[in-house]
Amino acid sequence: MSVFDRRYELMPRAELEQLQIERLQALLVRLKRNVRRYRELIADARVESLGDIEKLPMTTPEDVACSFPYGMFALPLREVIRLHSTMGPDGCPLVIGHTQNDLAQWGRLVARQLVASGVTSNDVVMITLGGGLYRGALGYALGAETVEASVIAEEPYHIDAQLAMLQSYRPTTLITSPSNADELIRVMDARRIDPQSLHLRTLLLSRPVDGETRERLKAGMLVGVQCNFGVDTVLDPGLCVECEAGRFHVNEDQFLVEVHDGELLLTTLGREAMPLLRYRTRMACEIVRDKCSCGRTSAMLQPGERLDGRLRVNEIPLYEKQIAEVLGQTPTAGHRFTLRVEERKVVIEIEMTNELFSDMIWPIVHLQRKIESEFLARLGIEAEVIFVAPSPGG
Repeated sequence: MSVFDRRYELMPRAELEQLQIERLQALLVRLKRNVRRYRELIADARVESLGDIEKLPMTTPEDVACSFPYGMFALPLREVIRLHSTMGPDGCPLVIGHTQNDLAQWGRLVARQLVASGVTSNDVVMITLGGGLYRGALGYALGAETVEASVIAEEPYHIDAQLAMLQSYRPTTLITSPSNADELIRVMDARRIDPQSLHLRTLLLSRPVDGETRERLKAGMLVGVQCNFGVDTVLDPGLCVECEAGRFHVNEDQFLVEVHDGELLLTTLGREAMPLLRYRTRMACEIVRDKCSCGRTSAMLQPGERLDGRLRVNEIPLYEKQIAEVLGQTPTAGHRFTLRVEERKVVIEIEMTNELFSDMIWPIVHLQRKIESEFLARLGIEAEVIFVAPSPGG
């Protein structure tokens, strides 16, 4: 068993729960004093035990969106040294802030996952997640630096550049998305590159995958495969540690976890810049509190499906409302459409109407290409647009 922070990861359950109560009480004091949105909601709130948290109000993604950009911050902006955005309800932007202490703690939490994955100061870590699309790349870099591993600073976007760096820089750990790992395997197979010619020992995936996918990637790259589970509005990566038994242990010294009507709720216990109370993650989840063979004492999560209709297109989150908004900027505004997500693109079928119809093919093809380019420019996703006959009664 590899553990980075034995004090907290192996803390006896009774001590851990006492620590959570103390940190929750301190959190309520900070929220009442510093965050206007919480001040009236929790004015008379008192917690004497962890069970009392059920008496406290929940925070929704819509609450965070309504406070855009800085309304949920608990500190002046001059003390917030890192800002990044993430996707909120129906694709609206949310701003996440970190203080210097928040970043240091983020690095330590991610270091727990890296050490559990076998990373040491002797390793070279390559992070290929698309820095402009997945802010978790920063978290992984902080974690690797905390472990004092070597971090490859450049992030190649093209698959040829990634493969060249794997061969020349000789990283031992690759942190990437499942789809990118699949693409690497496909390219190596096509070029007859033996995975054993690389120096990789560990593949750390940005999100959970099923057992079949895990085994396929393990066989294709001849490495150990670990997964991450996080919530981008709260912390991703750094929320959980996947142990050698394949179970996601919550970092409970920093997060209180609940499940309400099947939905995961998270409370941040140590975050300074943007603390959240009983945040509704819009993710289905189960909590398991039995004993794990790895020795960690924290609760374990079994992630389920999204509850808000969020799609994933080539690792990019997407809502149907965003599709409609892009179409609304084209001559197809207001037309009925259906969509389906394929492995690396979204296929959009738009009903043809008289105003779009032409007796020549090129205007239709031109419109298709124009709409497809709009999706790439505005949302960063590949789209295939198909015009179809109106549905009966349409």
